Amino acid sequence: MSESSVTLPDLVRDGVLDADLAALVWLLVEGGSPVIVTGLAPSSDRETVARAVLGLPPATPGTVLDADRAPLTVAALAASMRDGERLAVMVEAPDLRTALTRLTGDAHELPEDAVRRLGLVLVLERVPLVARPGPIGDGLRVRAAHYLRPAERDPQGHVQRRPPAVLATWRTEEDTFDDFSWGVAPELADRVDRSQADLEEAIARRALALRRLVAGQPGPATLEEVLAAEPPRVAAPAHPVATPSPVHSPLTDPQPHDHDRGTPPVH
Repeated sequence: MSESSVTLPDLVRDGVLDADLAALVWLLVEGGSPVIVTGLAPSSDRETVARAVLGLPPATPGTVLDADRAPLTVAALAASMRDGERLAVMVEAPDLRTALTRLTGDAHELPEDAVRRLGLVLVLERVPLVARPGPIGDGLRVRAAHYLRPAERDPQGHVQRRPPAVLATWRTEEDTFDDFSWGVAPELADRVDRSQADLEEAIARRALALRRLVAGQPGPATLEEVLAAEPPRVAAPAHPVATPSPVHSPLTDPQPHDHDRGTPPVH
């Protein structure tokens, strides 16, 4: 199976992630969240997952940037995001902490606040499938999924850089996933401009559709048909106008700025 032909249902079918996490990934990418695909899995595995995620409907141009092959620049990231393209960044690292250290280190020197805007992080690993009957083999799994919070300002005007949130983790013994996304559901809903109730309903609806697709059960036969059958999106409720943050946004501000590179990456 070529990298370009792999789809989200294929990833669910192969156990790379489960239907619930896949539905959340779909909604975040659809809502404009970039993706960091990291881990110690081979580069070909990372690219396969990155392209499957970027290829989700509705169809939108996407770019995969490999941080292991060439230094990343704020300009390259910003160009994709400002043009409305989907963006995936690949970087080899054993975990989230190391991935962030690499992206903000000497090779790339991306400002921490730029990396924070990349949103979704998928940590991939080739793992022994101890829960499967028969000989123990290796399988690709999203060992952990995280959500990077952008820098924000509290009601008192202080800049806050909260730590990343865990969305899901893989459980080795049962070869299943534990879902923790409920803990940041309001933030995720705001990120994709949906009400929290609408986001939760959409996750459940798309997860069920993915399970039926994988099992060959009656229902929509493609991801496009799943989208076509959905009710209109319920937008996030209006929030009070926030005080502008003094933190520059290197990915969205049109003018270049100097950034403090001495700030350690968030852990």
